[in-house]
Amino acid sequence: MIHYDKSFVTLHWDETCQAVWAEWKGYAEGDDFRGALDTGLHLLRTKGSSRWLADTRLMGPIRQIDQAWTNEDWLPRMAAAGTRWMALVLPQSSIARLSIKQILNRINGIDMVITNFPDLESARAWLRNPTQTP
Repeated sequence: MIHYDKSFVTLHWDETCQAVWAEWKGYAEGDDFRGALDTGLHLLRTKGSSRWLADTRLMGPIRQIDQAWTNEDWLPRMAAAGTRWMALVLPQSSIARLSIKQILNRINGIDMVITNFPDLESARAWLRNPTQTP
């Protein structure tokens, strides 16, 4: 079910794996980027979910200031809201992959399992039973 739809991202509730599914479709920065992530966090809280599915295959690069905000502000709030498992479908763009890698390399003190996947279906399968090794 779609809960938020913009040109750069669609946020869904994925009933099959009880997760918020952020389907990135392009480049976003600043208020657009942050607003999308905050809207997804609100949906996660509303649903009482502990699972996040980030489909970043078509995502654009993430500015350094937005990377820092993600690490310092959003991810700690995600963990505090009860997010325990994040499945990440990696971007096709090498520049966007580098942005994601930089975010992941700076995560500190957050109790969350973040696992990378080559495709959406394997990410969903893992989220259905995240205690198993992918």
